[in-house]
Amino acid sequence: MARLTRKWVCAILAAVLLAVALAPCAMAASYGAYFNCNSKVYAKASSSSASLNVKKGTSCTILAVSGNWALVKRSGVNAYCDVRDLTLSSRIKGYVQTDAKLYASASSSSKSMTLPVNTEVYIIGRAGDYWRVENSSGATVGYVRMSVVGGSKAAVKAPEKEPEKEPEKETESSGSWKDKVELLDWYKGGSSVLARGQYGKLYDVSTGTVISVKRMGGTSHADLEPATAEDTAKLLKISGGSFSWASRAVILYANGRYVAAAINTMPHGDQTLSDNNYDGQFCLHMVNSRTHGSDTINEEHQKAIAKAYSWAAN
Repeated sequence: MARLTRKWVCAILAAVLLAVALAPCAMAASYGAYFNCNSKVYAKASSSSASLNVKKGTSCTILAVSGNWALVKRSGVNAYCDVRDLTLSSRIKGYVQTDAKLYASASSSSKSMTLPVNTEVYIIGRAGDYWRVENSSGATVGYVRMSVVGGSKAAVKAPEKEPEKEPEKETESSGSWKDKVELLDWYKGGSSVLARGQYGKLYDVSTGTVISVKRMGGTSHADLEPATAEDTAKLLKISGGSFSWASRAVILYANGRYVAAAINTMPHGDQTLSDNNYDGQFCLHMVNSRTHGSDTINEEHQKAIAKAYSWAAN
């Protein structure tokens, strides 16, 4: 079968990786991979050349990639295959360099969701001009344009925080906003109270603590980050000194609205703020919002939401 010189192979592979500014440690001469479906390998980079059938799960080594063709090696024999049929054995870590779309397939017309700048992704394959990527746990798989992925985080100017009038602590004057608190269904307007990238405030019902937050993302509920290191310290304090998955009753204040809500305080997942001493994000729920993993309504959060609304009504 056709072979390429090692020098030419390395030049092609280096060009592919440099095109997306991946870290130097990722620029090896070859990659271990396996076929993610029943496929074929060809003598040349042409579907009209001689071919052999290959079973799903067969391992190989990727030597070079050009367009949708990959040059692979197995048992000392080189051959060509569709790069879309390959999944890397070892993932390559990267970051989106700007707010970017994660597509369901390698097409901009497919269903998509937005990934905030500096979202961590793991490259497991390629399809045309798209990387096939997954999140750290491997639970979510999709496609992003190759041009938006880099090997290190992008320098991002922190967005200006909109001035918000803080809810007062629980005093006689707190009645000036308590009567504005509402129960709001997440799927009937709740998700738009605090948009992605916006800043708002949380009033912790049990302690009267006010914490500034940024919404990082979330689809079935809101994923939040403490706005500053000071806000992280407040979040830790109301949790009794240790972050917890337990539900807390809070009032979300954003864009002139006060909404009964519930949070946990445990850091997990991705983050967009690097200077707030908080490694990840935490969750905010409203009426009928759902967990991302099990896609279920969490009853403890719903009880905390009811507690927050009851507090405001009294």
